[in-house]
Amino acid sequence: MKTSFLTSALISVLALTACSQAEAPKTSAVTTPSVKTETAPVKKMATKTKAVLVYADWCGSCKVLDPKIKRVQTMGPVPGLEYVTLDYTAKDAKAFYAQAEAAGVGKAVRDYLGGTVKTGQLLLVDVNDKKVIGKVTKDLDSGEILTAVKAAVKAS
Repeated sequence: MKTSFLTSALISVLALTACSQAEAPKTSAVTTPSVKTETAPVKKMATKTKAVLVYADWCGSCKVLDPKIKRVQTMGPVPGLEYVTLDYTAKDAKAFYAQAEAAGVGKAVRDYLGGTVKTGQLLLVDVNDKKVIGKVTKDLDSGEILTAVKAAVKAS
């Protein structure tokens, strides 16, 4: 019984080996046309505008404005817009402006604020011109904020 099992196994291995070394059949001259589907590459629009929240956790205006901005962000991306938060909670102007420089908005924010820091506002910065082209405060609702940031992107 052992011998017949081993013989069967050996024959199976040899048959599989022979099949794996056989040439693939030639294809016929008739071919079916292939359907080529192309997907357009998703282009990420270069950042034209940065919406810069000047924030501090002790700031009353920030506590009103921040949730509105977060709501706007959930409404979907705005092509060409990037949101940035500059934290002034520690009241350290040097660290605040270092954050602004790292975000690429240092000159615009410094020029607009005149070297001081006023929290509770969303500055709309044209990245190319390095200038603040708009400002949003807590007085606007989420829909108005979205309209303002879209207008800033369009203007930059």
